[in-house]
Amino acid sequence: MIRLRSFGGRRAVLWAAPLVVLVANVFWLTAFGSGSRLRAAELDRRYERLRLESSRLATRLAEHEKLWVAATENETRLGRLVDERLSTERARFTEMVRELKGLAERAGLQPQSIGYPSETLEEYGLARRSFVLPVKGSYGELRTFLNLIELSHSFLTVEEIAVSESQGALNVKLRLSTLFRAAEASRAARLVPAS
Repeated sequence: MIRLRSFGGRRAVLWAAPLVVLVANVFWLTAFGSGSRLRAAELDRRYERLRLESSRLATRLAEHEKLWVAATENETRLGRLVDERLSTERARFTEMVRELKGLAERAGLQPQSIGYPSETLEEYGLARRSFVLPVKGSYGELRTFLNLIELSHSFLTVEEIAVSESQGALNVKLRLSTLFRAAEASRAARLVPAS
């Protein structure tokens, strides 16, 4: 019987070490497993916050890229406008005078002499040339002339119309203007006004 007890005692010692390890693991999983779950939940919440922030920043980036594309396109269009429509005075002036006289005659007005006062807009690299055009005709002819100016591809602005009547006809003094690119203006000066 003694042998059985010593055998049973040994057996109990053999089982005690794994039992202690098992109890320690269960305790570890119970105590720190919930901590790991809490940590995992915190990481999930943090990941979701970062994902939402990333989505918001991606949206803002897309908006900024659209603005950049629009600004670049506007700069290109402005450059093309300046190059095509606001070319130098030397390149367009004679053609502009010819067109104005032709439109007046086409509308039935009788153009007299034309004055050409000018003004320099240095901060924009442009020159404004006015055309003071006294004409004689009827009200209908004046309306037709103004309509033809609006339909013209030329860059013209009607600045002033002075009308008087004498002997059944209108005496009209028109002041029209256009912009020319200053010959020495650099592209940067044309696109960005000086402050």
